[in-house]
Amino acid sequence: MRKILLTLLLLIAFPVFASHIVGGEFELIHISGNKYRLNLIIYFDQINGALGAKDLGANVSIFRKRDKMLMSTVTLLLQNESNVPYTQPECSNGEIVTTKLLYTSELTLSAAQFNDPEGYFVVWQRCCRNYSISNIYSEMPGGTNTSAGQTF
Repeated sequence: MRKILLTLLLLIAFPVFASHIVGGEFELIHISGNKYRLNLIIYFDQINGALGAKDLGANVSIFRKRDKMLMSTVTLLLQNESNVPYTQPECSNGEIVTTKLLYTSELTLSAAQFNDPEGYFVVWQRCCRNYSISNIYSEMPGGTNTSAGQTF
């Protein structure tokens, strides 16, 4: 009973922050006609990130720019996982190990629905930023201003 109580107290006293995402990007590739492949590429920190944080799928939303109207929600499935090679010695001192995760799906963007001249944007939301990045600053949960953040 004492061990359980001590473990619970330690978990409360020392909060843990997941910090597995170090970057990412979307790709929209035209296949033919109104068929496209939508890719979400995520860069995952193998050292600071929890392996359980790798999702098998990612739900992304497509919005119209003009009025921010939700047009569609698409599930992208994890298709591939590969190591990111670091070619600069100062970047690859063994303290950085990154995996590239590729989530993808084919979709049809009909001209009848997707015809706004101002265009559209794709959004994906997922915690957790990698707060060990030292050259990007944002507000860290808990109050310091020396933490990483990214938008893509």
